Parts: sequence; structure tokens; C-alpha cells
Amino acid sequence: MNNKPLAILSPLCLALYAAGAHAALEPFSFKASETIKHESNVGHQQDQFARTDWLSNTEVQAAIDEALGRGKLGVDAGVNYNAYKRQDNLNSWGYHAGAQLDWETIGDLSGSFGADTSRRQYIDGVTNDVLPLPGQVQQTVIEPNMQTDDHGFARIQLGGPSRWQIFGGGDFNKRRFSASNFSSNDERQWSANFGTRYATSPDLVFGLSGNTTHGEFPHVVTFIFAGTPQTQVKRFNTRSIAGTVQLKATGNSEFDASLGYTKETSDLLASRELKFVNGSLNWTWTPPSHFTVKLGLKRSTDFDTSTTGLNNGVRYSNSLNGPSVNNLALLDVTYALTAKVNLDANATYSQRKYSDIALTDPNTGNPSLEAGTLHTTSFFFTAHWQPTRTTDVSCGAGRERRSGSGSFSIFSYSDNTVRCTAAIRFD
Repeated sequence: MNNKPLAILSPLCLALYAAGAHAALEPFSFKASETIKHESNVGHQQDQFARTDWLSNTEVQAAIDEALGRGKLGVDAGVNYNAYKRQDNLNSWGYHAGAQLDWETIGDLSGSFGADTSRRQYIDGVTNDVLPLPGQVQQTVIEPNMQTDDHGFARIQLGGPSRWQIFGGGDFNKRRFSASNFSSNDERQWSANFGTRYATSPDLVFGLSGNTTHGEFPHVVTFIFAGTPQTQVKRFNTRSIAGTVQLKATGNSEFDASLGYTKETSDLLASRELKFVNGSLNWTWTPPSHFTVKLGLKRSTDFDTSTTGLNNGVRYSNSLNGPSVNNLALLDVTYALTAKVNLDANATYSQRKYSDIALTDPNTGNPSLEAGTLHTTSFFFTAHWQPTRTTDVSCGAGRERRSGSGSFSIFSYSDNTVRCTAAIRFD
């Protein structure tokens, strides 16, 4: 097992020098990649419970991109395998598959529909503190936790290159976890969006859009009876409206921004209602040099799924299943060192403010409603090398840290990561 990641990586590295090893496979394409990673806290647990390990991820992908009259069909699928150096019980297989059909008719009417599914390991295992029998020592058990996501969508748009466009669409999402003590994070969600855009010129576009979402968590723990979690279905509804603008200020600078209002009602809120102003601002600057700078700001709401270990030996995780107002700042700087080598630095800061979160009372084992804020900062630096058109090698290092105050301190952690990836593509 110790040499397995390098054994897998070696043939891929050799293949990177096989220039011209690809053929004209259109409309098919294939890709293989190998990632070797070291993390100081693979499970994103509190620092005193951190587990350090080496991980390898081997992935093979295939895709079809075929024109069908005025439309296009895209299909892709892949499998991957995660292997750990010290924790063989967490080794796992994952997959993803999807299909999308883009269609277009006369009269500037177009759209798309499709579906996709994926399975991957959520973080890196779930830690369970098993309540010991009399005379026995408490044990900590780490088990894999596979996250499966199913998604379907449909889009329609009236208006092509013309100034005026009307659009609408719908989505269905279903997420479930394999670990029994994580089932309170299972989620189903239905959403619809609609709106219009108007271009006063090729460089300036205004828009107005609305969105409505209905979701539910089918297995939320409400209390503990005889050591067994009792669950109920918890539902939420979100409605928002926003105005948007896209501006190409110069040949080197582009902006897009939105400002709107969101109202959310939920069984998970004691007040049953959450209202706030939402918005975003993104700026991309490409000066006449080797730099590309991207700056983003966003204020939104969503439902998070996070976990820590268990309390009182009860087999369910503390989770942040609940409404939160989130503020996010992002800075990404890319520098093209040569035609084949570029450097990338990425930094993010997020603030998630929760109003009513069910946390486990360590004395009773039952949930209690708490309010609090989590702050997360991350930084990652990566160097990319593309020796040929179809090959890529990248290595990077970074750090992520999350902190919470009061009862939310159980969600604090820090994680240092070093990662290298080699990939080859045939098309």
C-alpha cells in the first residue's frame, strides 16, 4: 500500500512525454489523471482529533460531444478510486455520469435539458465515538461516508444574439449519505428560475431574475429516545428576486454584479422566517501583461452540511443543517510565466451566520437550538506545467482554517495540504 500511489503515478508521468500519442478521436475524448495529496487533518475535525495521512486519487474519464443538426449532445462518465496510506478501511470507489442535450429552433428559441449523478467520499470519513460497555474502554471508529448526488434540469430561452432575451428553467437535486449517523444531512430540493436580459450594447447588459426553491431534509433528528435518534421531515422555501448588470468596461476589464432580496421560511427556524439583502460583484482584469486578476464578493443563503464527532456515544453527528446568511470574498491571481508554465494564487474568506441550529446537548444527548457564526479562510498556491497540448502537471500547497465561538467552537479546524496531479487527455 505504501508504494501504491507512486506505482500508479509512474506510468502516467511517463505518458506525459508521449507527444503525439493522441489520435483524431472526435467526437470522443478520454482522460486519465493521478493525484497524490498529503493532509494534516483529513477529516476536518477539531485540531486535537486531527488525522494526518497521504491520499491518492486515480481517475479515468470518457466523453462524447456530438453535433445533432442545430443542437448538440454531450455525454460524460468517469470512475475514481481513493486510497489511503494509513487507513485502508477508508479506501473507496466513486463515479460520475451525465448527459446534456442542447437544442435550437428557428425564431431564436433554444434550450437544454439533462441529468447527472455522482458518488464521492464526503470529506474523509466520519468519526464515531462508540459508548463502551461497563469495564471496557471507549473506542473511536472511523467509517467511510459516501455522498451521492442526483441532479436533473431543463432550460429554455427566447432570443439569441438580439438585444432582448427571456429565459426560464427548473432543477431537481437529491443528496444522500451512506453513513447512518449522517442521514440528517440527506436533502431533496426543487427549484425554478425565470427572468429577462436586455443589452443596450455589446458591452452592457441589464437583467432581472427571480428564483423559488422548495427543499426538505427527510431525516432530521429532533430528540433521542432510549439511545435511538428520532427523526422528522423538515422543510424550507426560499424566494428571491435580483437585478443584474454585466459591463465590459475596457478591453482588459469586465464586471458583473447583482443586487436583490431573499425571503426564506423554514421548519428549522424558530422565527420561521429569514429576510435579507443578497448580491454579488465579480471583476476580471487582464492587463496587457502575463497577469489575470479575479475578485469576487457574494452575499447569499444556503443549507450547509458539516459534521464533528459524536457526543454521549449517540450515533448521529452534530450537523449544521439550517439556514445561514453567508458572506464570501474571493481573490484569484494567475501569472503566465511561459507559454507552458503558469502560477496561480487563490485566497478566500467566508462568514456563515446561523440563527437556529440544532446542536447536541452533551448532558442530555438531545438537540438544542443555538445561534453562532463560523469564519473560514483558505489560501492555495499552484504551479501548472503543460508540456504538450494534451498533458498537464500541477503541484501546489495551501491551508484552510475555520473558527467558531462559543458552542460553535466544536466546528473549528485547520488543515494543511500539499498536492500534485498529473493528467493526460486523448481527443
